[in-house]
Amino acid sequence: MWTTRTLWLFFKRDLWEALSYKLNFLFSLFGILFSSATFYFISQLISGQSEVLSKYGGNYFSFVIIGLAFSGVLNIFQEGLPGIIRSAQLLGTLEALLITPTPMAVILLGSSLYPLVYSVLQSLVQIGLALVIFGLKLGTVNWLGAILLFGLTILTYMSIGILSASFILVFKLGNPFSWAFGSLSALFGGVFFPVAVLPGWLRWLSSLLPITYSLEGLRKSLLLSLPLEALWPEIKALLIFSFLLGPLSLFVFRVALKKAKKDGTLTHY
Repeated sequence: MWTTRTLWLFFKRDLWEALSYKLNFLFSLFGILFSSATFYFISQLISGQSEVLSKYGGNYFSFVIIGLAFSGVLNIFQEGLPGIIRSAQLLGTLEALLITPTPMAVILLGSSLYPLVYSVLQSLVQIGLALVIFGLKLGTVNWLGAILLFGLTILTYMSIGILSASFILVFKLGNPFSWAFGSLSALFGGVFFPVAVLPGWLRWLSSLLPITYSLEGLRKSLLLSLPLEALWPEIKALLIFSFLLGPLSLFVFRVALKKAKKDGTLTHY
């Protein structure tokens, strides 16, 4: 009960801050619309012409809109959590937050809660606009599979966000970890094109990225209507990522926090 109330207070704080910038949501909506329109018109040149796309129903717009919508949610953990730590450093609130009796896991989860909810809503709006305006075609959605994959993806990417935040905690400015991971995910993770078009000597790199399994599984669930057993390869991969990265990220963050406290740099920026 205490943890739930604490998480709600984190969410309420971030919500009130966001509401103070009333035009932000409107600009985000236009950004989603323009992004969807851009890829819709590009899809008119591509759809139906690629054998690789036939695996996903042959429609490039349906393929890429899933990648865009859900990669945006993943970026919240990859870039949002480090951004929150950096903002607290600049505002001078980081030390006060970290010396409270609130467990570290609750602080990290609570700080990510509002950005996650907002990003999920953005993704739903993007898919909704694509359905209504641009004629996005979904299959008979496997909701159980999609929800399971999405939950495992969030666990995995929260761990990646914590690793990235650990770097900011110690080194303050600059985050090559987030930049490198984000760039590799966008290029080799199947956001804009199927992994199958990559040459064999590069395709192995995509197998090391969680986003590859997340997007592949979500496309199977949303576009191809495949049953839960057909999603097992992606589910298994995400389970492995989450079990490995979860404990590792919390350990690294504790080490980074201990170092920052020892060096007396929590208030430095």
